Amino acid sequence: MKKTKFLSLLLVILMLATLLAACDGGAQTSPSPSGSNVVEDSPGGVPETNVESPPPFVAPSNFNTKTPADTLVVGTPAIAGDFIDGWGNSSYDQHIKVLTGGFYSTYYQSPEGQLLLNPTVVQDVATSYDDDGNKTYTFTLYEDLYWNNGDQITAQDYIAFIMFYSGPQITEQGGSYSYGGPGIVGYSEFKAGETEIFAGVQLVDEFVFSMTIDAIELPFFWETSYVMVRPINKEVYFPGVEIISDENGIRFDTDVYDLVANIASEERYAPTITCGPYIFISFDGTTVNLQRNPYFKSDQLGYKPTFEYIIQMEVPSETDVDLVLSGDIDLNTGNIEGSKIEKALASEYAVAHSYLRPGFGFIGFTCDWSPTKDANVRWAIAYMIDRNAIIDHVLEGYGGLVDASYGMAQWTYQSRRREIAESLTQIAFNLEKANEHLDQTEWVFEEDGVTPFDSSLANSDGTYMRHNSDGEALVIRHYSASSVVGGAIEAEAIKNAPLIGMVYEVTHGDFDTLTNHFYYGYSMPDSERVYSAFNLATNFTAVDDKYWYFHSDQLGTWQNSNQIGDDELDEIIVAMRSLDPTQTDEHADLWLAYQIRWQQLLPSLPLYSNQYFDIFNSVVTQVPTTPYANWEDVICQISKFPNS
Repeated sequence: MKKTKFLSLLLVILMLATLLAACDGGAQTSPSPSGSNVVEDSPGGVPETNVESPPPFVAPSNFNTKTPADTLVVGTPAIAGDFIDGWGNSSYDQHIKVLTGGFYSTYYQSPEGQLLLNPTVVQDVATSYDDDGNKTYTFTLYEDLYWNNGDQITAQDYIAFIMFYSGPQITEQGGSYSYGGPGIVGYSEFKAGETEIFAGVQLVDEFVFSMTIDAIELPFFWETSYVMVRPINKEVYFPGVEIISDENGIRFDTDVYDLVANIASEERYAPTITCGPYIFISFDGTTVNLQRNPYFKSDQLGYKPTFEYIIQMEVPSETDVDLVLSGDIDLNTGNIEGSKIEKALASEYAVAHSYLRPGFGFIGFTCDWSPTKDANVRWAIAYMIDRNAIIDHVLEGYGGLVDASYGMAQWTYQSRRREIAESLTQIAFNLEKANEHLDQTEWVFEEDGVTPFDSSLANSDGTYMRHNSDGEALVIRHYSASSVVGGAIEAEAIKNAPLIGMVYEVTHGDFDTLTNHFYYGYSMPDSERVYSAFNLATNFTAVDDKYWYFHSDQLGTWQNSNQIGDDELDEIIVAMRSLDPTQTDEHADLWLAYQIRWQQLLPSLPLYSNQYFDIFNSVVTQVPTTPYANWEDVICQISKFPNS
């Protein structure tokens, strides 16, 4: 049965590869709200695909639902409560960020994984070069965009976004964001607080603004991401502050430190004036309530939301699919566990929509603290854990192993999958190799810190362990917020860790604690740090720019969550991004080199890439999600059958 499932997965991969092979890299056109065509002048570094959204499902003969007809109830794991960009990276918070503040960016990520000009927002875009080779994008906005209070959205609101996320104040408040300024003339000086003027941004008119990409940043593989900005309400974020624009750039007329601090402490947790299809109403620690925004224009395809209310609530992972089948919730997404998938496929009351994942599940290590700062310890853990046993237990045939930092749905993987197989070390369960790696660390002694450790004496009882010269035992403390994945890892650790002289402890708890230690452990005193391994998963977007996550420049920020720094990796990352958007073959070659070096460092242990199954009650018409479009991205295409 498992072999059949995985063969089906491989067939899907081959079909996707065929689509990618047919790419021509041409410009994209999308219908604008006025009926004219807006042409994107840059492919954004992603090959063109022709993946279609699934057709609407046929209405079932009966329903099993307890939710109101005008409400979509979505079950997710725990919600951390960060509802504006810049702090944390929880997928479950991200749903709310998009629903309340998304859809109005100048460029957007399409369901096919491309960066496209937003036809709902941008009436016109013009590009030009100056004598120094700097490239300016001038955006003219449509004048029918409104905030949820009925006020008009103007160019000042887009500039407020740029200034908020590019200024030094957000860093001082523990925030960080990779869009809205990097790559623009004057960004570094403005970000560092060396000047109050952002030289590369201009307020041209009430609905016109420009951003100038620094020539030193060109070419850039994802060029349009430099100018992919969206609005924030200027009067909420910077009340009473005037934006001054002249030949030198833009600046505020007063200091905004206290205003940014207020956003970080209040607006961050309960956004007020927003522009997405839904308005934030409340969050009680487990449940978010949203209401439809009557002033929302449309999504990029011209659709408006159908639900009056959205409720996103924390549900136990053990029963989330059961709650869909019973009709207590309408939707649960991102399911990977075979038992849940089989249950949904067998039910007359649910639909299971699947697609390949553009990411992977992994064990993330702290590379700046504890024994895991040694790559040999990380490799020893990789050989100590039988990953096949984990995916058999968790995925039950709906996924496969990966050996570096990639997902099966990524076009780069599809174009270099043969080279990946040939170039990477195939990580396999091997206790002998695990011991060999540990023999190259400081953990090579018995308890006295003098007598050499003899791996042949290690036993399953854990009475013979590795120590360093100070007599400290080799202890890895792992934190898990997933009972299924964490339980599978714990079972492997209990069985195998003593056989290499390692203590590997797994603590089970909530997702908020996990993200706090994983993302912000670097900022804690050593006396407060506890965990050095975490089981997580990540998905890659169309802008797969490794600079913001693994470059040494990001050490000491939450974005480089592993706190890994490596000169060779830095060089590859810079080379990957320093390509013209049309150089897809060259980018794929460098992506392969990146995977090879990343695996050598092994900041995380890759476990699997898999199929996602979005499971929804049959009362819901469709959920046309893709590897690059979550349910919140396609919310305006989701509805319920009228006889529900």
